[in-house]
Amino acid sequence: MKLGHTEKIWLILIGLTLSSAFLAETGQRSWSLSLIVAAMIAFKGRLVIDHYMEMRNANRRIRRVLHAFVTVIPLMVVITHAFGPQIARLTAL
Repeated sequence: MKLGHTEKIWLILIGLTLSSAFLAETGQRSWSLSLIVAAMIAFKGRLVIDHYMEMRNANRRIRRVLHAFVTVIPLMVVITHAFGPQIARLTAL
């Protein structure tokens, strides 16, 4: 059985998701782990946008907004790692 392009992308996404779950179970808090998770989020988001939402040929503005979104979320992961306690204090009731 030969896998098509869509199936290969799907298998990559499944592999990244399982890798993310494994990393989450380690319970470690390190910069390297946060950067790996942020990179995985960005990569998975772009794969979904380009291959499953079929945005490669969509309006440029719509595509840019979606790509900006999957750039902001990983940045939030890094910011939360860097300033987690401060953010928690600011947002506590």
